[in-house]
Amino acid sequence: MNARAVARRRAASPAAPGRVPGIALTAGGYHGTMSNWFPHRQTEFSASRERSRIQARADDLAGNDPNAASLIGGMTVNIVGPGIRPQSTLSAERLGISEEEAARLRDAIEREFARWASRPDRADAGDRLNFWQIQELNIRSTLVKGEYLNLCVDRGDPLAPFSLALQVLSPLRLASPGDLTLSPLIRDGVHLGSRGEPVGYYIANPDPLTGRLDVGLSWNVAYYPARVAWRPVVLHAFPQTDEEQVRGVSVLAPAMKFFRDLSDYLDYELVGQIITAAFPVVIESDQAVAAGFGMDPRGKSRLRPAGREVREIAPGSVLHLYPGERGKTLDAPRPNSNFDAFVARILRAAGAAAGMPYEVVAKDFSKTNYSSARAALLEAWRVFQRYQSWLESAFCRPVWEAVVEEAFARGYIEMPEGAPQFFDAREDYLSVRWVPPRRGHVDPVKEIEADIMALAAGIKNYAEVIESHSGDRDTSFVIRAGENRLIEKLGLSFNLTGRASTQNNATEKPAVAEASPETEEASDAEK
Repeated sequence: MNARAVARRRAASPAAPGRVPGIALTAGGYHGTMSNWFPHRQTEFSASRERSRIQARADDLAGNDPNAASLIGGMTVNIVGPGIRPQSTLSAERLGISEEEAARLRDAIEREFARWASRPDRADAGDRLNFWQIQELNIRSTLVKGEYLNLCVDRGDPLAPFSLALQVLSPLRLASPGDLTLSPLIRDGVHLGSRGEPVGYYIANPDPLTGRLDVGLSWNVAYYPARVAWRPVVLHAFPQTDEEQVRGVSVLAPAMKFFRDLSDYLDYELVGQIITAAFPVVIESDQAVAAGFGMDPRGKSRLRPAGREVREIAPGSVLHLYPGERGKTLDAPRPNSNFDAFVARILRAAGAAAGMPYEVVAKDFSKTNYSSARAALLEAWRVFQRYQSWLESAFCRPVWEAVVEEAFARGYIEMPEGAPQFFDAREDYLSVRWVPPRRGHVDPVKEIEADIMALAAGIKNYAEVIESHSGDRDTSFVIRAGENRLIEKLGLSFNLTGRASTQNNATEKPAVAEASPETEEASDAEK
C-alpha cells in the first residue's frame, strides 16, 4: 500500500477519542487575589433567613437613613406619582359596533372603574386608601422589601356598589408553617404547582400584643389560593432577577453596606464637628497634694471618683481636671478636603446599584448642565418605565379586569345593541392601556421645539408626541376640537402673548412669520 492510499484511509477513519486541553480561565482559578474567593450558594433555609434580615435592614434604612429614604421616595414619586391611569382601548371593529357606540362604551367603562378606584371606602378593605394610593404603597413595598402583597376580599356589604376590595398586607407575613417547611412545593410561604407557578400562599397572623409571627403552629397561618377560576385572590409579585426566584429582594440590597457605612461616617463627622464647635476650656491644677490625706489644699481628691468621668461637653463649658490629669485642646480638623468628593462617589455607587444616577439620589443638580442633567434624567426614566410596565401587568391589569367584570355583572354598563355578551368577548371588553404620570422637562422650550421639528420631519406622529407627555391622542384631539368650537362661539382670538381678546375689539393680530426666499421657492415648487 503506497503512502497516498494510507493517507486517504486515515482521512476517512474517525478521529481517536479525547480532546485538546483548553486554556485555564482566571475566573475559575484560585490564584493570586482569587485564592480566597469561595462563593456560597444559598439553600432554601439560608435564603429565607437572609431575605428576612435584608427586609428588616432595608426597612431600617428607608426609615432612618436620609440617602436611602431619598432614593426610595424619589423612585416612588416618579414611578407612580398621582397614579397610573387606565384608558379603555376596546375596538369597535372587533365588537361589531359603531365608533360612536364604542366611544360611549369606553367612557362608561372608565367611569365605573373610577367610581370604584377613587373612593377609599370601595377600593381599600381598611377604608383608608384609594386605588392610586395603593399603587404607591405597593411600589414602595417593592422597592424596600422587594415585593408587595394584597388580598382581594369581599366586603360582604349588600348595599355597597362593589363587593371587591383590596387588603394591603406586609410581605413579611408570607411564611411556611412549621410542619410544611420540608415540603418541596412550599417555599417561603408560597405553594408552588408542578410547573413552579404559585397556586397558593400561606399568610401568618401576627400576635396582637407582640406582633411576632409564630409560624411554628399551623393554626397561626392561613392558606389562600392564588386565584379561583380566573379571579385573583392573592396579588403577590416582585421584579424577578433569578430563574427560580419565588420571593423578592430589596432594591437597596446590593448597596446596603454602602448606605449603612456612609450613614455612620456622616454621623461621626457630625459629632466631631459638634464637639469642636462646643469649644471647651480645660483648666489644670499643679498644686501639691497634702501629705497623709490624699487631698490637695482645696480638699480635692487626688483621684477622680469612679463614675465622674466627663461624658458630655456643653457649649462653652469649663472643665476642672483632677491632679495628675492633663488637658488637651479639643480640636477636630475635619472633614478633610476630599469629603464632598468622597460622599458623592459613595452615593454614585449606591445609586448605580439601584439604576439611579447621583443627581436623583442626592437631589443635587448644582454641578450639572442641561446636557448632563437631561442624560441623567433619561437614564432614570428608563428605570421608572421598567417599573411602571411591571406594575401595570402585575397589579393594575388584574384589578382592572376584576372591577370592570363586576361592573358588567351588576349591570352598571349598558351594552350596545348587537354587541356580543361580555364573556363571549371578555378580552375585547377588558382591553386597556395605562398612562403613567407625566414626565417633567429639563428645558421645556428645547424639548417642545424638538417635538415640533420631529413632527414636521415625519420622524414622529401626534400619538407618539402626546403619549410622551402622558396623554392620549384621541382624548386630546376631542378636547382640542371642543375648545376650538367654544373659542369660535365666543368670538375669541389669541395672539402670541397668550392674551385673549374678542374679534370685534382686538387691536392686535396674531404675529405671522415672514416667509424667507427659500420658503417661497419651495412653495412655488410644490405648486
